[in-house]
Amino acid sequence: MKNKLHIAIFSLLYVTSAFNAFGQDASYPNRSIKIIVPYAAGGGADNVARTIGQKLGSILGQTVIVENKPGASTQTGTLAVARAPADGYTLLMGTANLATNPALFEKLPYDTQKDLAPITLITKVPVYIFVTNNSNIKSIAELLAKAKSTPDGLSYSTPGNGSIGHLAGELFKSDSKSNLYHIPYKGSSEATTALIGGQVQLSFDNYGPVMAQVNAGNAVPLAIAMPNRANITPNVPTLKELGYPMEAYSWWGILAPAGTPTPIINRLNSAIQTVIKMPDVREGMQKQGVEFVGSTPTEFAEHIRLETIKWSQVAKQANIKAQ
Repeated sequence: MKNKLHIAIFSLLYVTSAFNAFGQDASYPNRSIKIIVPYAAGGGADNVARTIGQKLGSILGQTVIVENKPGASTQTGTLAVARAPADGYTLLMGTANLATNPALFEKLPYDTQKDLAPITLITKVPVYIFVTNNSNIKSIAELLAKAKSTPDGLSYSTPGNGSIGHLAGELFKSDSKSNLYHIPYKGSSEATTALIGGQVQLSFDNYGPVMAQVNAGNAVPLAIAMPNRANITPNVPTLKELGYPMEAYSWWGILAPAGTPTPIINRLNSAIQTVIKMPDVREGMQKQGVEFVGSTPTEFAEHIRLETIKWSQVAKQANIKAQ
């Protein structure tokens, strides 16, 4: 009799708990949502977060607030989300640093695989190889020939040590067996200024930060590190076309704290997919060199895992460490 009573009580508690959980998920969201961007305001990740957030708020019927928490190579903002309640009201605009930081830092205050729940990959932002318009290097073939004939090699600028541009440069150097050496700068603006000013021969960076100089006729993209050409630069060949099938890109995606209920993850995924398919959103971002991709939570998790493995191998081979 006691056993039957215990079973009945347990069943009632289980059903009640499940009902409450379902009710909470079904009412989501019932207050404002925060997207934490681990960079300062005004950058690419911040712009995408604000664009997505505005449309997402309309779909979900709640205000979406973007909060910038820069610092420690995105660790400050990422940790804030990892420690937040797993209720879907604090989200992270995750970046490629989620995959590159494990390769650069011996210890992180969070575990990306265990402490965060991927929702969707939003975009991939390719790395290009740039030269100046008056450079005597007009193609990748000429770049390699010049690097080979230059005793000290060719210098290339990037937005910083351990940046995706730096890792891409080292991967290209390894794949092409070219004589290149890295000069890091504090951000894309300084790296581009160094290129235009002739302090370096090349630059590895995303298109957006260099676009103004390209439009002004001062910089020229030689190649894009993606399997396919980009809509914004249809005449720029891919490295794959030129015999070097490497991929290198910045990426941004939305994540939540680990343990966030699956119905909430799926609700957010569906809403964000709707946003990134909107023609005005896509057109606006394409003008900045950003192209949306989208994914399922599972696909995004696998993407992070594979990118972490890839860049860890590159960093180890090139002996790249955080500075």
